[in-house]
Amino acid sequence: MNIRQVTQFNRVVDIEALSNYLLSRRNMDGGFCFYGLDESSLNDTFYAVLILDIINKLPEDKKTVEYIASFQMKKLGFTSIYSAWMALKSLKILNESRLNGLDNLVIKLYKSHRIHERVYVESASVFESSYYLADMLSMIGRHGDCGSIADAVLKYRLKDSNFGTIEPTMASTFYALSILHLAGRPMDEYKDAAKFLNACAVGSGGFSKKPDMGLAFMDEIYYAVLSLRLLGLRPALEKKTADFISGCQNENGGFRRALASGISGFDTSYYAMEALRALLNV
Repeated sequence: MNIRQVTQFNRVVDIEALSNYLLSRRNMDGGFCFYGLDESSLNDTFYAVLILDIINKLPEDKKTVEYIASFQMKKLGFTSIYSAWMALKSLKILNESRLNGLDNLVIKLYKSHRIHERVYVESASVFESSYYLADMLSMIGRHGDCGSIADAVLKYRLKDSNFGTIEPTMASTFYALSILHLAGRPMDEYKDAAKFLNACAVGSGGFSKKPDMGLAFMDEIYYAVLSLRLLGLRPALEKKTADFISGCQNENGGFRRALASGISGFDTSYYAMEALRALLNV
């Protein structure tokens, strides 16, 4: 991130406070814990790395690399496709080439891939794990293999051109469009999906989970803003949405999910900064 980009971010959020919020929660083992205890987790470390990369504050030592790499070395694998994706993406950002056979795991997951309509409650979308797989295939240079995943997703394109099982959701739209983009599909063919995204816009700024709900949340803003960017479009209420994001920064430097109240979280802080980066073109 250059000086111009730092200046643009600092006009709307406190970058130094965000950096301190994250780095003060880095433990001796190189991992991070969002609630400030000596209990590092891969999930928290992953989001910390993503944010610190955006604001150009990545640690210079190798402790975080060692912490992330240890998950595969200890277990000779990963407990889920999500953990494998977090590890691969983090190590790529940290310029670490030591993947310990992760390529073979990705190919194995690809060969057994299918979309599961029944997912865990914690899962945001039926396309979520498919997105992780497509992104990993892209990261190891197997872009062509994303095509079959995209074909599977298109079977869930609804009559109104949105994506989902029964009705569209912001998360499903984002993951579906991201997979299609990774597969190299012409995104102009899916611009009708913007109708649903724009219908979820809140007049005071931000996006809600469904049309006419009127309550904006950071994760929905992230899904909407990045989905629109994939379609070559921008939110109609850019300034108000950026103001919503900046208004969600807590005194400790992290971001909460809603404007009214809430605690800071690493995932929410990442959603805020990634959406803001798209809005500010930095």
